[in-house]
Amino acid sequence: MRRLGDSWFLAAAALMFAGQQVAIRLVPTDGFAGGVRRALFFLTTGLLILLALHFRRFWGAWLVALGIFLNLIPMAAHGGSMPIDYEILRSTDAFHVTEDDIGKQSSAGKDVVLRREDIHFYALSDRYVVELPLYGPNIYSLGDFVLFSGLGLIVLQAAWLVARPGASPRN
Repeated sequence: MRRLGDSWFLAAAALMFAGQQVAIRLVPTDGFAGGVRRALFFLTTGLLILLALHFRRFWGAWLVALGIFLNLIPMAAHGGSMPIDYEILRSTDAFHVTEDDIGKQSSAGKDVVLRREDIHFYALSDRYVVELPLYGPNIYSLGDFVLFSGLGLIVLQAAWLVARPGASPRN
């Protein structure tokens, strides 16, 4: 019965994440719609942290929750948008930005381009340029790395559980 309950939690998490992505890309950031967008983002982010902790028997779930929380800090300080340093964007040839882009959402919709001195919680902002094969360059935050580590740990623990019949994560 636990597996059925876990399936519902995973489906709810996937729906909330998908809803966030749609809102980030399609809902304007200003006016009433912007307020709804921010409220939806903060509500679903809190719920995603709680859902990650529902799976706390998996070691990586703690890192996933921590990664989401680390991303939430600078985003909360910037109205639901992840700050990204204009100079970092400019330093990579993959992102074409001008000074006119400062203060605006990036094309992906979650980042807001700001000058370094205008970024709150700079250490937690999107600032690490990583080039991935088949994907190309992207800019990540410390919270992203913590979250990705947690997902990797969950995959490793799940593989270990599958390989060891009768093993189960702590409840």
